[in-house]
Amino acid sequence: MQPESSELKIIYNMKDAERAGDQSTILKVNKENIKFGQSDDFEKRYEEFIEIFGNVKFLEVIEIDDKQILNEFKKHLKNIFSQYCLKSLKDGRKMDWLSGINLDDAHNLILKEYKNFKI
Repeated sequence: MQPESSELKIIYNMKDAERAGDQSTILKVNKENIKFGQSDDFEKRYEEFIEIFGNVKFLEVIEIDDKQILNEFKKHLKNIFSQYCLKSLKDGRKMDWLSGINLDDAHNLILKEYKNFKI
C-alpha cells in the first residue's frame, strides 16, 4: 500500500490514534512510503487505508492460505526489507512501513522471494 498524498499523516485512524495516546509519538507517512502486510479481508483493509490517507495505491501481491507459511514468509520479508523499515517513534521497533523503496520494486521483490521461499 502506498498513500498518494504528499501530506504527512499519522498511520492510524482517529480511534486507534486516541488509544495510542501521545500523537507526537505516532509515525507519520506520505507518498514517499509504502507498507507491506497481510489481511484476511482486503476490501475492508483498503477502506481503512482510504479512511486514514485518502487515495492510496493498494495491491494484493500473493495469496497464502496456510497461516504458518504466511507467518514465516512475513518474518522472511521483514528481514529482506529490514534496511527500508521505518522505526516506531515510541519504542524504536521496526515497522511494516518502508522508506527508500518504491511500490513496483517491493512488489517484484516479494514475488521473487516467494518463488524461492522454502518453509
